[in-house]
Amino acid sequence: MAGNSVPAFIGAKARSKNPPGLDVTFIIDLSDSTYGNYGAETAASAGTLERALRSQGIGVVSSNRYSFTTGGDSDFGLDTLSEIERNAIVNSIPQRWAPGANVLNNSATLPNLIIGLGDRTEDIGLAANLITENDRDYLAVNERIIIAVSDEQSYGTPFIANPTYPHRYVGVHEVSLIINEPAGPNPAPADNLVGFIYNTATTGTAIYQGAFSNDANYRLEVPVANVTATAIKGARQENIDQARITNGAIYYIDAADEATLVKSIGEVLGQYLFAIS
Repeated sequence: MAGNSVPAFIGAKARSKNPPGLDVTFIIDLSDSTYGNYGAETAASAGTLERALRSQGIGVVSSNRYSFTTGGDSDFGLDTLSEIERNAIVNSIPQRWAPGANVLNNSATLPNLIIGLGDRTEDIGLAANLITENDRDYLAVNERIIIAVSDEQSYGTPFIANPTYPHRYVGVHEVSLIINEPAGPNPAPADNLVGFIYNTATTGTAIYQGAFSNDANYRLEVPVANVTATAIKGARQENIDQARITNGAIYYIDAADEATLVKSIGEVLGQYLFAIS
């Protein structure tokens, strides 16, 4: 987060079981339909993510690393790993992974994933399957995360149920989120519900955005059974469900501006995603 501001949260902060490091892969839909320029802004937020992760001790023992892909399309020659991956430049060398230290000291140039420069990149499932079924030189000690940014998906490949290299899925999509009250021990803040973190199969953390603020607030210990996440405006339900299936997180892409999205993803990965009851 910027400055010394602290995100608000409702309820006592849960214990954390943090991994030594993360391998984070962005999947960005570059088609014209994607709302705003979230793809480029989210990929460019690796530095924000890295600072948030390190503040929680993630990436100290083992390096956090960042990689970048587009969505796929089997009809237009975007159905292999080499066709969707976009290299970073680290110390003048093109490579798949940008280490967190290089991201922070600006010796890594990240790919510029600009909306409108890839019309057929909506198949998030295809891209995710390529990421989770191929040996991409993952670090054995690191947890693996996908951050997928896409509003409409007019086509899509089903996610592989038990992939070789499992990832948690953080989806930034068109989604309607409803919490059936009462929902856990903590009251709902007077803010807009914009996301949900599936900490476990039964309990999660709701993400709220203030109506007149870019800050995100968090409500802990919300029962997953009380949460309904429904695809809207052309999004695919399987993309929404993948967040719950993998104990990841889901965001409503239209709700928050890009600055809020970037800050919140950093907070979620660094402070909330690995909370356990």
